[in-house]
Amino acid sequence: MNKLFVESLLLSLLFTLMSCGSKKSVVRETPAPAPFEADVRFASLDSLADFMMEEFSAQSVDEFVNRYEQQAVAIQSYGILNHRKEDKYPLDETVCSDLRELADSLSGGSTMDMVMCGRIWRGVCHYLTARDYCGGYSKKPLYQAEMRDWLALEEELGNLYCDLSYLTFWGGTIAHVVASGSYWNLAETRQNDYSKLCNKGPFDTDQMWTIASARENFLQELADAKSPDLDDPDMYDREGFIALSNQMRERADKVVVLLDKWLASRGELCKAEGVPDSHTANLVAQLGTYIMEIIEE
Repeated sequence: MNKLFVESLLLSLLFTLMSCGSKKSVVRETPAPAPFEADVRFASLDSLADFMMEEFSAQSVDEFVNRYEQQAVAIQSYGILNHRKEDKYPLDETVCSDLRELADSLSGGSTMDMVMCGRIWRGVCHYLTARDYCGGYSKKPLYQAEMRDWLALEEELGNLYCDLSYLTFWGGTIAHVVASGSYWNLAETRQNDYSKLCNKGPFDTDQMWTIASARENFLQELADAKSPDLDDPDMYDREGFIALSNQMRERADKVVVLLDKWLASRGELCKAEGVPDSHTANLVAQLGTYIMEIIEE
């Protein structure tokens, strides 16, 4: 009886083991991400352009990244609703090309059209710069510090260019166009610079400037700009002109402090990444050239 019981028990265990072995193991699958839902507010190119032109002041890197994420949603939405996947290029590149074509179509129009042209280009340039930054550098401390200090400099320097535009063309509608163009120039210069920084070249190796000499030239351009012409006795709204001149001088002093702060963090980044000083020097020289171009028009 005991022998029979033991044999029965062994057979039962064997059957159980065989049954367990035949069952497939259950693997929990990671839920697939929800498909992107295009925002119909950006179904037309005009609505997308309006969004890209919205005035935005990035007071921090986090705000800069957040704005980029909003732009990316808008661009992706327009792309899906209008291009689908018929293009061999990345969707956002196709959409940016649409925006550039729209901007170019406005460049020879009315004063407002030309202002919009500059603002669209500026929005596209900011998007592309942020895309490079968020594409693999936003978590790196040296890149974070450089971007933080650049954003502060770009904000104040862009406003300085704007002040100079209105002072140079005081009372004229062309001042709006020049101001818009100066913001665009600044954003495009940064975008070209940052693209090379993130893609490891090709860097500007022209040895015409050192960082020190480019900075000195920039300060000289600022000094020239801080002395606007007040000789015209029939000047329109003389008090308003003087008030804007004072604001411009205060802004110029802030720009010098912010430039030096950015040069410090930029220097640390370029040293670590092997970027030649000539690349930064030529960028600073270009920033000074924009001042000269505005006040000498």
